[in-house]
Amino acid sequence: MSVDGPALLIVDDNENNRYTLSRRLKRDGHTNLVTAENGRQALELLAEQRFDMVLLDIMMPEMNGYEVLERMKSDVVLRDIPVLMISAVDELESVVRCIELGAEDYLFKPFDAVLLRARVGASLEKKRLRDAVAQQLAIIREIFGKYVPASVAEAIVDGKGTLRPTKTTATILYSDIESFTSIAESMPPEQLVQMLNEYFAAAIGPIARYGGVVNQFQGDAMLVTFNVPLEDPMHADSAVQAARELQASVKGKTFAGVELRTRVGISTGTVIAGNVGSGERINYTVHGDAVNLAARLEQLNKEYGTLVLVSGTTVSLLHEMNSLEPIGDVAIRGKGQTTQIYKLGV
Repeated sequence: MSVDGPALLIVDDNENNRYTLSRRLKRDGHTNLVTAENGRQALELLAEQRFDMVLLDIMMPEMNGYEVLERMKSDVVLRDIPVLMISAVDELESVVRCIELGAEDYLFKPFDAVLLRARVGASLEKKRLRDAVAQQLAIIREIFGKYVPASVAEAIVDGKGTLRPTKTTATILYSDIESFTSIAESMPPEQLVQMLNEYFAAAIGPIARYGGVVNQFQGDAMLVTFNVPLEDPMHADSAVQAARELQASVKGKTFAGVELRTRVGISTGTVIAGNVGSGERINYTVHGDAVNLAARLEQLNKEYGTLVLVSGTTVSLLHEMNSLEPIGDVAIRGKGQTTQIYKLGV
């Protein structure tokens, strides 16, 4: 609200009514007042400046109060402004119509001064509380937006901090910095932290562009999910494209003065995703064979001299092969059967 107090717009075609209402509101401490002679002028004023409340007559020429109210409530910018109808129309049908259209309250003319003060005060307080909640949610979305895509932050806020447990098919991308242990041992902590921050800033960009969600940071490693918690029918393609651009964003660049190479494993399969933990400490995580296989494929890059390995389950869902070359059926540690894998040309 304005430093001069809440801004109130009085809309009435009768000059005496506008004067009487303005005088009464000023006695109640409301000095930030603007008046409009008809509904059309009211909408023009609402488009030009910010108001905290509208006191609206019904029977007016050019555009009546019903039409103004309907226009306001269909506008994403104006619909949250409380509207108090003040009218000589004392029929119950008119009251019901205004409430159904979204009016905050209804006051009959000639109005009672005490009742006017109470209803204006109550409407403004409700708006103040709604604005405070909206501001808090905006801050929460901004904070979450630093860690997850805006769409996921929105889902978390709408779910009051939780995401519904889900069993679905998802594509998992697991990445790790090559020779990270030896690199970390050779530099001071300050440089190491700077290096990781610069690296993650470069790596997360491509992931976010393709709808990936960084589910976990594990030192220098990232566990990224596609198709969960938000649906993406192209999740396999999205993961492969993200891996390709991730490699391009790292290749030939230095981070805190160090050139890095990152290895990636990608796998698709059934996963269970949801919040795990107790009390006030919970973590959204995914479980399933696809998660384990993606991590195993990342490690297998050492043996094949590759940077990105992709499972056959992911490749079977691709709409484009994206320069993938088959390696063959490979025995994977922890799995009873061989797995068909592919390498991505980067």
